[in-house]
Amino acid sequence: MSVLVYGPPGSGPDQLAAELTGLGAPALVWDGLGPQPDPGREGGGSLRLVRTVASLEACLARWPQGGRGSARRWLAARERQRHLLTATRVVLDTTHRDPGAVSRALAALPGSWLDGGADPVVVAESFSFIKGVPLDLDCCLDARPVSNPYWVEELRPFPGTDPRVSSFVLGQEEASRLLGAAEQLVESQLRPDGRSRPLIRLAVGCTGGRHRSVALAEELCRRLRGRGVRAVVWHRDLEE
Repeated sequence: MSVLVYGPPGSGPDQLAAELTGLGAPALVWDGLGPQPDPGREGGGSLRLVRTVASLEACLARWPQGGRGSARRWLAARERQRHLLTATRVVLDTTHRDPGAVSRALAALPGSWLDGGADPVVVAESFSFIKGVPLDLDCCLDARPVSNPYWVEELRPFPGTDPRVSSFVLGQEEASRLLGAAEQLVESQLRPDGRSRPLIRLAVGCTGGRHRSVALAEELCRRLRGRGVRAVVWHRDLEE
């Protein structure tokens, strides 16, 4: 299997390619500034395309060392990669992820997630609406109608992974409705013909990305695993 990781400069395709190579999936990288590599020369076989995305602001701030970042060059690089979009089945938003966070996210995935013959992996990801909606999601749930543990003084210091916060969140009728909707959304993405994407991303957002979205993402992952679905949970903004 050949892997080509591509994305505009500053979105981190080089770092993601290095991570995949370290996990046993040797990958080439293309940031759109130079010629496109030919993965076929590196062993042939089926080609997997993995795309990195990030906001323009984040990319310009992280422009590759030694380069001269400009919005015009960034847009031109992204345009040169456009022909790959329709064949790309894996996208990773690095806007709010430093290299360590990217590494931890990939490490949480089953080892065979990039194998097109394996069952897809569902990622339940929590995030903060204040920092922005992830650019790589398939479905999105808004957890803000659920009462916020932040306003309960004894719960405020603890994250959504804490049993006290989780019990407060999951005990609400609004949370039950959201989880039911989330399971239906995931079901709609699991194709019976075996051609589901390797990663199916359902993002759950709340105001700060620390309490409600975290508890709901954890519970969704637990329910999906109980149904035999390969599922992992990512918390984009919990560590900050």
